[in-house]
Amino acid sequence: MNGYGWKDLIVDAAIISVVVGSVLVVIASFPETFGKILPFLK
Repeated sequence: MNGYGWKDLIVDAAIISVVVGSVLVVIASFPETFGKILPFLK
């Protein structure tokens, strides 16, 4: 292992993008559920 390479960065960025995108889709699809969860996050 020669440290953290560009390929690792690209893979991580792709995974994060997919995860964030999925979360945004879920939140957009269930605004009522998100409204119930939001108070607990504050």
